[in-house]
Amino acid sequence: AAVLLFGSLKLWAAAAEPGAHWTPDYEKQDLTNILAKKELSEADYKTLLLQTGLGAFAVDTLRAGGMTEEILALQETFFAVPPIICTPNSPVSAEEHTVQGTRLAALEDGDILVTPCSHAYGWRNGHAALVVDAAQGVTLESVVLGQASCLQSVHKWETYPAVLVFRLRGAGEKERGQIAETAVERLCGVPYGLTVGVFSPKHPEDVPTTTHCAHLVWEAYRAFGYDLDSTGGRIVTPHDLAYSPLLELKQVHGVDPRTLVQAGF
Repeated sequence: AAVLLFGSLKLWAAAAEPGAHWTPDYEKQDLTNILAKKELSEADYKTLLLQTGLGAFAVDTLRAGGMTEEILALQETFFAVPPIICTPNSPVSAEEHTVQGTRLAALEDGDILVTPCSHAYGWRNGHAALVVDAAQGVTLESVVLGQASCLQSVHKWETYPAVLVFRLRGAGEKERGQIAETAVERLCGVPYGLTVGVFSPKHPEDVPTTTHCAHLVWEAYRAFGYDLDSTGGRIVTPHDLAYSPLLELKQVHGVDPRTLVQAGF
């Protein structure tokens, strides 16, 4: 019976694999004329999003830095079909990576990273992180059951077959930097716990006694008065963060951007 159960769980886990990466099902376009323009229209930004995965802020930042070739390189990566490797990161969960990842462009302190490339026996729960030092490529994350939240390298996010990058709408660089700095002070070293919001307060008066990946990001912003939970439930998930109307999409890779455009990004 144990062998049968183990085999069933392995099959269930394998069923999650196709959701690790999306490759465009439309044609790649020549972006030369668009990128040569001094000013871009709303239609141009939408084309660039669908062709490169870059949102308006990332496009403007790269263009201002004379990095047109970087945009074209990201287009190539966006249309590539990467080889994917799935590896366990705990006894009950696994995540996908690829050696042919993508560069995350124009990262800033306070940016939010979300990936669907994490699953537990067929349930694609995803993962989220907060960029706390963009210059050094450092994130703050609650990674896995049994480990406390800690500082990580952004490099692994560039190896996920699918990843999304968001920034808080309408907030200045200074405020977003303060949110990131305060998150490191308050939320680094907090034990991992899936039930925060159910058996303990979702937003405690002091530091939470437990947290998980999406809750850590949510709590970092909630401490400054921003509720990024798009569903308002007791438990916040990476999906809830990704669909928050308070966030602006900066970059997407391995996820169909048309679904995000339809959601208002």
